[in-house]
Amino acid sequence: MFMAAGLTSDHSGILNYRFLITISMKKLFLIASAFALCLCASAQNFESVRERIESLFDIELPDPGPAHLTPTYSYRIPESDSYHAIVEDMLDLYGRRVQWAFEDRPSFDPEYAVKCIGIDGQPYLVAVTASKNIWYNKRESVKVISDTLKVSKELAGKLDALFRVAVETATFMPYRRLVLTDENGNKTLKGGIPEAVLVDGNSYTFYSEGRTAMCRNQLGEGPLKNLVDIGIALYKAVKAKDLEAVTKVLDRVEPTKQSLFAAAPDWYPEYLEAKTNDLWR
Repeated sequence: MFMAAGLTSDHSGILNYRFLITISMKKLFLIASAFALCLCASAQNFESVRERIESLFDIELPDPGPAHLTPTYSYRIPESDSYHAIVEDMLDLYGRRVQWAFEDRPSFDPEYAVKCIGIDGQPYLVAVTASKNIWYNKRESVKVISDTLKVSKELAGKLDALFRVAVETATFMPYRRLVLTDENGNKTLKGGIPEAVLVDGNSYTFYSEGRTAMCRNQLGEGPLKNLVDIGIALYKAVKAKDLEAVTKVLDRVEPTKQSLFAAAPDWYPEYLEAKTNDLWR
């Protein structure tokens, strides 16, 4: 007679299996309930949702730390059916000349992005906009509208440095993990309870030198919100072909870059702050 490994008619064995099933069901219920709370929290602050989860289940979630970008791994094959790959391909965010890009994927409105490209050593900012939301429409029915603005190498260099730092810092920041400190003050990461992430709303992706990092729309206040605001302001300025508006954005670039370091200085290597991209020099 076939019998699963370890499964006997012993009464204590049956109790152990029942106990394991009960524990698993509790974990499943916890995860499902937390997820349900998150889905209902689009208009709420993350901290209030966090407090409700902790109170409801009598647990303590790990401190998420300062908001920061999360490294992402994109599907770069144009033939892929992945929504992300299609958007990136249509907006040409991995083009040969693209130095950096900022992309916004709203839930229902058209996707859009602003990027910096180089042509014969001359930098240009390009705003690209889908004619309608790609997610809800066939690719063949969506057109991409482009607006281009020529900028100085100095301006391009400052923006290039900001986007490079933004994406690089994402590599060194802990994400959804518990931070442990030993007796010598050394920090290590250990898997913890995932943070609540809202699945709806805008998602923002930053591109720099072929690497990407992203965040969701629940930003609160801080360097990450400033970074997103800069991306949106750049897109609007280029869309309007307003060079003066682009220049005004530069006033926010250096403070935002420094605030990215100040948010959690222990996590960034010393070389990162001094690292700049001299592509446009």
